[in-house]
Amino acid sequence: MIRRLCWLMLLCSQLLIGNAIADVLRIVPGQPVFNVHKAADVLEDEPGRLTLQDLLSGGASEGFRPVDPESSGLASFGFTRSAYWYRFTLDNPGTTSRRMLLVLPTPWLDTVHLYAADAQGGFHERLVGDDLPFAAREHLTPAFVLELDVAPGRHTHYLRLSTRQAFMTPIELWQPEAFQAAQQRWAAYYGMFYGILLVMVLYNGLIWLWTREANYAWYCLYLLAFSAMNASYSGFAFQFFWPESPRWSNWGHTFFIFTFQLTALLFSMTFLESRTRLPRLHRLMKGFVALLLASWLGVSVWGNAVAYNAAPVYFIFLGTPLILAAGLSAWRHGYRAARFFVMATMVSLSGAMCTALTVSGLLPYGFVTYHAAELGILVDVVLLSLALGDRIKLLRDQHHAAQQAVVDQKLRSSEMLAEANAALERTVQQRTAELARARDEAERLARTDGLTGVANRRCFEEVAAQEFARAQRYPQPLSMILFDIDLFKQINDAHGHAAGDAVIRAAASVVREAVREVDFVARVGGEEFAILLPGIHQAQAVTTAERLRELIAECVATHQDLKLNFTASLGVSERRNDDPGFGALLHRADQAMYLAKQRGRNRVAVAPEAAAA
Repeated sequence: MIRRLCWLMLLCSQLLIGNAIADVLRIVPGQPVFNVHKAADVLEDEPGRLTLQDLLSGGASEGFRPVDPESSGLASFGFTRSAYWYRFTLDNPGTTSRRMLLVLPTPWLDTVHLYAADAQGGFHERLVGDDLPFAAREHLTPAFVLELDVAPGRHTHYLRLSTRQAFMTPIELWQPEAFQAAQQRWAAYYGMFYGILLVMVLYNGLIWLWTREANYAWYCLYLLAFSAMNASYSGFAFQFFWPESPRWSNWGHTFFIFTFQLTALLFSMTFLESRTRLPRLHRLMKGFVALLLASWLGVSVWGNAVAYNAAPVYFIFLGTPLILAAGLSAWRHGYRAARFFVMATMVSLSGAMCTALTVSGLLPYGFVTYHAAELGILVDVVLLSLALGDRIKLLRDQHHAAQQAVVDQKLRSSEMLAEANAALERTVQQRTAELARARDEAERLARTDGLTGVANRRCFEEVAAQEFARAQRYPQPLSMILFDIDLFKQINDAHGHAAGDAVIRAAASVVREAVREVDFVARVGGEEFAILLPGIHQAQAVTTAERLRELIAECVATHQDLKLNFTASLGVSERRNDDPGFGALLHRADQAMYLAKQRGRNRVAVAPEAAAA
C-alpha cells in the first residue's frame, strides 16, 4: 500500500513538472523543419551577467518560463537591454546522431551563444553574431546557422541571445537538404525583388535625365533609400558590402531607416506640391522633418544604443499617418494627377509601418507582416508602372494629334494663317495685359506710403474728394478724424529717426486694425494721419476717436532694445451741407486736432464751431 502511494506521488510530481516546462521537441524523420521556439523555455537576464554554470548549478534556472503559446512560436520583446536564455530539449528516437541545422533567421542579433549538449553530458559552446566579422560565421548567410549533431535520446541545449536592435528571434531546426532548398527559394525571391527595384531606379532616372522633373529624382532617391534600408536589416549589406565592419553594420540600420523616412517625406512634399496645395500640412511636414533630423542627431550624440535603434522605428509610426493624411488631402482637393502615385506611396509606406510594428512586437510575426515593407514597395512599383503607362499613352495621343494637326495645316493654309494671326493677337493682348498690370502696380506704389503701407496724401485727397461728392449727392453723413503723435520731435531727438519710424508704424498698425473695412486710413504728413468715416455722424466719430486714442496710448513701439510709449491728439469733424468742398471738412478737423493739443494732448476734440452747432 505504501509503495503504491509513493508511485502515485511520483507520477503527480512528474505531471506538475511537465506543465511547468516546455514540451520536448521530437525529431521526426522526414520532417524538413521544426519550430524550436514553441518547445523552448525562456529566461530574461536583465543585467546580462548570467553564465551557463549559473543556470546549471544555481537557482537562476527557476526563472525559465514557457514561451507564450499565443506568440505563434515567436517571442518579440521589443527594444531591450536584457539578454535572453532559451532552453530546449531535443529527442532523437533513432540509434545514430542526426546532423541538423539550428537557424535563427533574424540577421541583426549581436551575440548568439549556443551551448550544445553532447552524449557525455557536457556542453560545447559556439559563438556567432553581427558583433563579429561576417566571415566568422559557420555558414555565410544573413541568417545565423549553426550545425547541431543531435545524439540519440533526449538532450537539453541552451541559447543565450542579445541585441541592441528589436529583440525578435524565430528559432528553427532544419534538415540540411531542406534548408539548402529553402535558401535557393529565398535567393530567387530577393533576386527578383532587388532586380525590380534596380530596373525602376534606372528607368525613372532616365526619365529624370530627359524631363528634369524633380518628382522622378526624388522617387529614385526614395527607392534607393528603401533598397539600402531593406538590404541593411535583411543582412545582405553586411554580407556583400562591409563584411569586415560589424560596428558600421550595427549602426547603419538606424542611418538607413532615418534616410528612408526623410526621402519619403521630401518625395511626398514635392510630388503633392504641398507648399501651394496644402500649406498647413506643408508646415507640419517641414516641422516633422526638422524633428526627425534633431532626434537623429540627439540619439547619435546620446550614445544609448537601444534608444539609437528604437528611435527611427517609432518615428515610422508618426511619419506614415502624416504622409497618408497629406496624400488623401491632396486627392480630396482635386489633385487627380496624383492618384497612382499617391496610392503607390501609401501602400509602400503602410507596408513599412506594418514591418516596423512586427519588429517592435506590436503585430504577430508572419511572412506577410514581417515582409510587408517589401510587398508594399512591389505594389508601389506596379502602381507607378500604371502611372507611367498612363502618362506615355497621353504623350502618344498628343503626338498623334500633333501629326494630324500638321496634315490639316498643310491642307488648309488659310486656316494656318488665321490661327497664326489669332496667336499673334493673343500674344499682343497678353503683353498689353502685362503692361497694364505693371502700370497698375506702379500706380499702386505711387499711392501708398512706403513706411506704413497705408495710403499716402495724394491717394487720400483723391478718395476724400470722391467720398465728399458722394455724400453731397446722396445726402449721407461723412466724418473725419485727423490726428498726429504727441511730442514726436522729442522722440526723434532722444532716440533717433529710426525709433520715430517705429512709432509711426506702430500707430498706423493700431489704426488699421481698429477701424472698419469701409473706413479709409492715410498718412497725410510726417506723424499725421487722417481717417475717413463714410456713413458716420460726428457723435459716432468721437466715440471711434476716443477708442483709437486709448488703443494708441496702450500701444508700445519696439526699436532694438527700446520700448516706446506714445500718445496722440485727435480732431473730429463732420460734413456740413454748406461746405463748399472737402477742404472745409479737413480744415475743421485740423482746428479740432490743434485744440486737443492746446488742452493738454492725448485727448479728442471737435472744432469750436462744430461743437456749437
